[in-house]
Amino acid sequence: MSYHLKRLGREHIVLERGRVAQSWRSERWDSLMFQFPNSSIQLPGYNYETDDPDGYAPKNEIVRFIENYAALIDAPLRCGLRVVALRQNSASGRLLVETEQGISFEAVNVVVAAGPFHLPQIPAFAASMPVELFQVHSRDYHNPSQLPVGAVLVVGSGASGSQIAEELHQAGRKVYLSTGRFHKTPRRYRGRDIYWWFEALGIWHRPLELQPEVRNLRFVVTGAGGGHDIDLRCFAVDGMTLLGRLRGFADGKLLIAADLDNTLAQGDAWFASLKKRMDDYAEKSGMALPEESLMEKPVPALPPWSRPITELDLRSAGITSVVWCSGFHYDFAWVKLPILNDSGEPLHERGVAQYPGLYFLGLRRTYALSSALLAGVGNDAAFIADHIAARQ
Repeated sequence: MSYHLKRLGREHIVLERGRVAQSWRSERWDSLMFQFPNSSIQLPGYNYETDDPDGYAPKNEIVRFIENYAALIDAPLRCGLRVVALRQNSASGRLLVETEQGISFEAVNVVVAAGPFHLPQIPAFAASMPVELFQVHSRDYHNPSQLPVGAVLVVGSGASGSQIAEELHQAGRKVYLSTGRFHKTPRRYRGRDIYWWFEALGIWHRPLELQPEVRNLRFVVTGAGGGHDIDLRCFAVDGMTLLGRLRGFADGKLLIAADLDNTLAQGDAWFASLKKRMDDYAEKSGMALPEESLMEKPVPALPPWSRPITELDLRSAGITSVVWCSGFHYDFAWVKLPILNDSGEPLHERGVAQYPGLYFLGLRRTYALSSALLAGVGNDAAFIADHIAARQ
């Protein structure tokens, strides 16, 4: 955002609650690898410098990249200021930004670029689970040694859940993985990373209104171990126990939906449709892409321990920890303006709020699937900067 405001000669400051890239420093687990190849790590006017464009960077490299970018563009940063309220100054008519440190700012325009990961989303029934059970959200999970000895229940099969479950399994833990929406996706196909394929097929940047089928897409790949596919069936074959979606907890037992087979079938159907799109693109473009046998192997059957389970006694299963990889929900309660819907989400059109001078950047699916991606947020930032410039 700062890059594009500077491009247009707009005076501005950037408030940061902690240090540059604070969320990457404090709210990611230790072994996290960036999900997409090094060649995709870019911000407006700056690309990640690497000798391995097809490799995957650890989280500390992402922190360094963002730090270098802030220095490169000489962003007018004010670090260590936590915003606690945004309201209209009734006297001046301007927007008033108040911080926990007692410093306030007035502005004609305010861009809220707090990202999509605010408060951990944990189901209410978690509070009724045994007090001796160690519970942690993925935001605060660091590594396997953080958890007490025993089996681990990982809730959620998105990017965080799948990667944390894999790490715990490799560390020798017995892992129970409660699955949710999952779209089976190859790390690489016909010699190209899935990031390249999403670019080629227009999935990243095409407006969501033109491809509503990807609005709720939850594809999962990993950059760990040089990058590989995430296949839930293979997790089960390797020894994890797959579960359906959690419904609740009662009498010491987890109540589990009998939807595991359907989740896996939906994942297979997505992969089949994606594979056809990729093959059609290769044929029509005339590109000399190698044929691919990856993921063409017969689908492995679920082992006996992942048969449909609708109840699970925590004590009998030896589960001593739960890692909630159940996502986040927005927290815009500090925005004291009439711009939120009943779910607490900002009302906006490509980041332009209904309240004059207020903007939101980096929200999930602001405009395209790439809106919350490091390499995609710049497109929305440019749009917002141009809108700000046109107001005056």
